[in-house]
Amino acid sequence: MNPRETIRVLLVEDDAGDAHLVKMKLGQTQSGRFDVTWTQSLNEAQRCLAASPFDVLLLDLSLPDSEGLATVRSAREMAMDIPIVVLSGRGDTDFALTALEAGAVDYMVKGDFGYDGLARVIRYSLLRAEMEARNNLLIAALDAAANGVVITDKAAIIIWANSAFGRLTGYSPEEAVGNNPNQLTKSGMQDAAFYQDMWANLMAGQHWRGELINKRKDGSLYHEELSIAPVKNGAGEITHFIGIKEDVTERKELEEQLQKLASTDPLTGLFNRRVFLERLEQERAKVARLPHYVAVLLMLDLDFFKRINDNYGHATGDAVLKAFAEITLNNSRAIDVPARLGGEEFAILLAGADKNDAMAMAERLREQVAAIVIDHELGPVQITVSIGAATLLADDRDGDAVLHRADSALYEAKDRGRNQTYWSCF
Repeated sequence: MNPRETIRVLLVEDDAGDAHLVKMKLGQTQSGRFDVTWTQSLNEAQRCLAASPFDVLLLDLSLPDSEGLATVRSAREMAMDIPIVVLSGRGDTDFALTALEAGAVDYMVKGDFGYDGLARVIRYSLLRAEMEARNNLLIAALDAAANGVVITDKAAIIIWANSAFGRLTGYSPEEAVGNNPNQLTKSGMQDAAFYQDMWANLMAGQHWRGELINKRKDGSLYHEELSIAPVKNGAGEITHFIGIKEDVTERKELEEQLQKLASTDPLTGLFNRRVFLERLEQERAKVARLPHYVAVLLMLDLDFFKRINDNYGHATGDAVLKAFAEITLNNSRAIDVPARLGGEEFAILLAGADKNDAMAMAERLREQVAAIVIDHELGPVQITVSIGAATLLADDRDGDAVLHRADSALYEAKDRGRNQTYWSCF
């Protein structure tokens, strides 16, 4: 409140002498102007509150229509958010604390106001009321936030959480208080080093932001973007941490879908040509850098595939391609790169494989493809595959060199009657 503004005081006091003392003290103060309205009962006070606005209520506890702490509680209901300062004839500390718990903001003993003491207490009560209103507004804003907000002490024990935290994690704010966030949501998907790095930054007074996978109360996993800020006191010591948690599961799923669309062939689910060529270049560089490292490229082409499309239709042709891709995936290791380069042309990059490994896999693929049978109303559809293989060489200047060798081996396999595997001698 502006010190120059007149403070409107409602004085509820049944003793005329005490009321006169209050008016006199406030009239003599040099710290502001006070407009005092005097009433002698709670009923009169209620009518005054209904008729005019007031900034503060000075309340005697012994009134004709109320007595003791019941007076504070009744006045609290009537005065709503107006601060109440209790005036009493007893200097009992325990009773004063009880009065504060009942809804008063301060307590003064009659006749013990001192110089400017009453005016100072009134101003402090208004300041506290203003700060409390501001805190309530901030809490309401945090509680209305879409993101989860959690406040912990220095030991990372939750002292407050908003409603969005409950919606995100499944734990109500009441359940969360008193627990470490990790006790509630840790999924085990991040290792100890992740948390050690995070806390090293926080304890150094730095903000931390990152993404992690957490676990809800029901056991389901979700992707979370977490931002944590240390809170320091006037001495620069960390006293609390504020965490803001955002559920980014949908965004991560969309990113994965976009990544898959950008890197895979939509029909077969194998890598597309762009990704394959990138991986081939990486593997070529690795072979050139490491003396004893080896890798092999297989080029594969379905024999007479155009006849299948022409005789049985493109739907059957797609079924053949998908069946072939499934066999390819089932026989590939996690480090291999199986890809559809276009049409019925495929390739598999075998990382760390030598000639024997590659030819064994190629022969296994050839046999399994020859066993494919696709049902069709015109009769069963069967296919075969021709495979050419070549080793990546340390002196290959680019991926085109090994592609050329493997492609030449593939055509040699076709020239030898198809349904063959052939190793490039170059």
